[in-house]
Amino acid sequence: MRHLDAELVGFRTQFLGQVGDWDGAAFTEFDLNDLAPTDSSMLVDGYQALAIAFEKRILEFNDHPNSEAYSSVVSGCISCHQKACPGPLERIAKRELP
Repeated sequence: MRHLDAELVGFRTQFLGQVGDWDGAAFTEFDLNDLAPTDSSMLVDGYQALAIAFEKRILEFNDHPNSEAYSSVVSGCISCHQKACPGPLERIAKRELP
């Protein structure tokens, strides 16, 4: 997740600095269902569905990187963390575009 957060920060900075230039932007693709959680309490009912939905958002961004697809990825982070691990929500909110 730290790697994903670093990519979010980088893309946000790139977009804000170049006003809409998303050329070449692509998130690293992870199978979130294969990653070990920091704490087993994060494996809540519905986690697998959230992970699959999030992976689709990543693929959509990678296929057509733009501000809307980026915002969809951030929304996916928020959706999952609201249910499974609310700690980083304040940090994730800082990744949203203005």
